[in-house]
Amino acid sequence: MKVKVIISFLVVAVVLGGYFLLSRQTGIKNVILISMDTTRSDFLSCYGYQRQTTPNIDALAGEGFLFENTISPEPFTLPAHCSMLTGTVPPYHGVLDNRDYKLGEDNVVLSEILKAKGFTTAGFVSSFVLDSQFGLAQGFDVYDDQFGNVQVSGEGAERRGDETTDRAIKWLDEKRGRKNFVFLHYFDPHFQYNAPEPFKSRFDAAGNGNQLLYENAYAAEVAFTDHCIGRVIDKLKELDMYDTSLIIVTSDHGEGLGEHKESTHGYFIYQETVKVPLIVKLPGRHKPRRIKPVVGLVDIVPTVCSLLGIESPAGIQGKDLGPYVSGQLEPYADRYIYTQSLRPTIYMANSLLGVVNDNYKYIQTSRPELYDLVKDPKELDNLAKDEPNRVRIMKDKLSQILEETVREDEFSKAQTFLDAQGRKRLESLGYVAGAVSAEFVFDQSKPDPKDLIGYHDLNIGLLDLLDRKKFGEARKTCMEMISIYPQFCKPYLSLADVAIGQKKYKEAHGHLEKALELAPDNIGVQEALAEMDKKFESAEKIIQQYHSILKSEPGNLKVYYMMADAYYVLDDYDQPEQYLTDELKAHPDYVNMRLSLAMKLAGKRQTIPAYQLCLGLLEFEPDSANLLNYLAWLEGTSVIKEVRDPELALRNALRACELDAYSQSEFVDTLAVAYGAVGDFGMAIKTSEKAIDMALMKGDTAAVQEIKGRLQLYKASKPYLE
Repeated sequence: MKVKVIISFLVVAVVLGGYFLLSRQTGIKNVILISMDTTRSDFLSCYGYQRQTTPNIDALAGEGFLFENTISPEPFTLPAHCSMLTGTVPPYHGVLDNRDYKLGEDNVVLSEILKAKGFTTAGFVSSFVLDSQFGLAQGFDVYDDQFGNVQVSGEGAERRGDETTDRAIKWLDEKRGRKNFVFLHYFDPHFQYNAPEPFKSRFDAAGNGNQLLYENAYAAEVAFTDHCIGRVIDKLKELDMYDTSLIIVTSDHGEGLGEHKESTHGYFIYQETVKVPLIVKLPGRHKPRRIKPVVGLVDIVPTVCSLLGIESPAGIQGKDLGPYVSGQLEPYADRYIYTQSLRPTIYMANSLLGVVNDNYKYIQTSRPELYDLVKDPKELDNLAKDEPNRVRIMKDKLSQILEETVREDEFSKAQTFLDAQGRKRLESLGYVAGAVSAEFVFDQSKPDPKDLIGYHDLNIGLLDLLDRKKFGEARKTCMEMISIYPQFCKPYLSLADVAIGQKKYKEAHGHLEKALELAPDNIGVQEALAEMDKKFESAEKIIQQYHSILKSEPGNLKVYYMMADAYYVLDDYDQPEQYLTDELKAHPDYVNMRLSLAMKLAGKRQTIPAYQLCLGLLEFEPDSANLLNYLAWLEGTSVIKEVRDPELALRNALRACELDAYSQSEFVDTLAVAYGAVGDFGMAIKTSEKAIDMALMKGDTAAVQEIKGRLQLYKASKPYLE
């Protein structure tokens, strides 16, 4: 017995010794974290997909560690990335949806940790859903979220992976020899699937049937993303950075592709939408290893910290995966990984809250679900009624996790202002309107989400119909939704959108009144009705309605914003500032809202107060490209002496373009205006011509004509003035 104990002790000592040596002597000089948005693991060839989709990722896995069972905490992009970069679950970090949430500054992001340790940090994202206004830019020296070549409707919603790769490669070229952290996000596998050639054709012809064509189009996007990742790997090798880099490839969530009747993601938490790839490649060559025990996206932060010999932030839920990398087989026995979807709550249904271990998944909702993931990986056989003891055990584990992580104060901190353009951008990416509820307890009288998946799919399809102005089809869809679920207000809001699109404003008003009748406390409905009333009622009456809304939601900044607009109609510029001052002091980070107010003031010829408001914003956002661009426009085009400052206009315009990497024609146009303001008409002409070329590439013919008009002034040695 004593001999066995000694041998066991020696085995443990060797394993732990190897682990501690690994964590401190990995030779890591660069950390490259790559997120493939909307990528389910079983569409990667290294995870068993029948066709070769991912040769570059396969090669990484051939030198590293492939985790076979990695669970996302949320099948939505923003909450999942918040977890990926903080090591915490959504009930803890407070971001519960893609809409109207922002990661609070009290959360510690991986970029902040590494920046404090001397790393130069850069993020390159490919979708508006990860725009800096949503909080993930914390700790990044560069956070590139400005797109030159927009791929979907909803201006600035998405850029293709090759553009993101170009930006990242250029940055790596400039930062060679430093300690670097790069966060690289690709959005291409997200619906709609439209891979470039030759990837589209390569996957087009394999088989018959709409479902297979749908899956092939998705696989083509995965393959294109792998190609982009291969370019980054090649650049690392070219710069002699590959062998000193910790490279992690993962995804935020998967895609339904019709399984469990879910076409995309965000609603259910079955494996197809929450099981994601995770490959970790350390410096040097290692024998490839496949690791079966369940792990989570929340494990990335503590793993990176451990491998660098850095202490992880306190309070995180993730675990260090270093022991698996060093050869320890069972470092975390009987582990349970949390996952959730609150999206069904927009239909007044229950949440979906789940836990996953090595063998089973439990989902708590109106009709609970239990699946044996080993025998039933497709989750078709619900065992909840057959195995009540296992249900009780897993339900207790879920309750324990929620008790330890839910921080209700975080949900109010995470709320953010999103203007109409921002909402349009998210909707263009397929994210349906409606505020989720932070519901972590259950009311058995509420509908089960499983009963509303068809309704949810109709709702998603409705967005596409409205976006394409297919008003007749959209109306039919609304009527079908009403026949299924007559007590829900959303179809009436969409009927109002249809009527507005057809310029039938009185009809739209009637639909909104019906929506308000069904949901009298729904702030979104109240806001929409108040906006519509502008076409029928006096500004004074509209202001009274906004005051009524604020009685039930006194901190609703969107209503303050719209109320300010109503006051401007009355040519009253003092009241908005009076109402907004206290709210904006409480939320100084709502820069986009205040910038919108400044633009409205300027539009009403209140240029001086608009300029002063923008100057005040610099205190909170000195590196906001949008803000600097607008300041430069005012300083370069105004004839008011208190505002006009050509030299400052040029400095601000140059800085805005630098921050934006010269990717937007609007910013380059402002720079041309600034050159004209200082009298450098040669540079004004050259820059204006560049802005015209960029606007032509975007297909923005209206902007082209405006810029051409200014160009004629520069050719006549005249500045542009408003």
